[in-house]
Amino acid sequence: MSTGRRTATPAWLRRAAAAGALLLACPGPAGAAGDAPAAAPAADRRTVCIGGACFEAELAVTADERSRGLMFRGSLPPGEGMLFVFPREGRHGFWMKNTLIELDIVFIGADRRVADIARRAQPCRDEPCRQYFPAAPAAYALEIAGGIADRLGFAAGDPVEFREATSSRPPASGTR
Repeated sequence: MSTGRRTATPAWLRRAAAAGALLLACPGPAGAAGDAPAAAPAADRRTVCIGGACFEAELAVTADERSRGLMFRGSLPPGEGMLFVFPREGRHGFWMKNTLIELDIVFIGADRRVADIARRAQPCRDEPCRQYFPAAPAAYALEIAGGIADRLGFAAGDPVEFREATSSRPPASGTR
């Protein structure tokens, strides 16, 4: 049921969208094929909290960033992840092509609640690659290391909070 109130778009999300548009308009040097992307600087990260567990997440705002995701990463520390920001809420699909590690994909609705979770999504070994879609529309998706969502007891309906990135926060633990 709608309350008729609109949730204000956070300033960091408006800045991320503007930065993404600027990056698309200003091409830069391309990396060599096969280069593993480095972790994003703090300005391109947000803290995402589900229940009492928080993750430092790189932002994937542009279509290119969302397409690349966590490809070619050999590991993902337990307290880190990648936050995919979609231009509109929908049933956005994920595949694991060129992804080397198992991931949990936490789909988050515009209401900032967990919409669905693809648990222990496996790297694609053979094409066609399996696609992972949420059962309900999502405006965001958080990729974290596989198995963490189960270990921390994440479930559909859990509240999600976005915060400015912090460097002093300890990684997500086994308690909520």
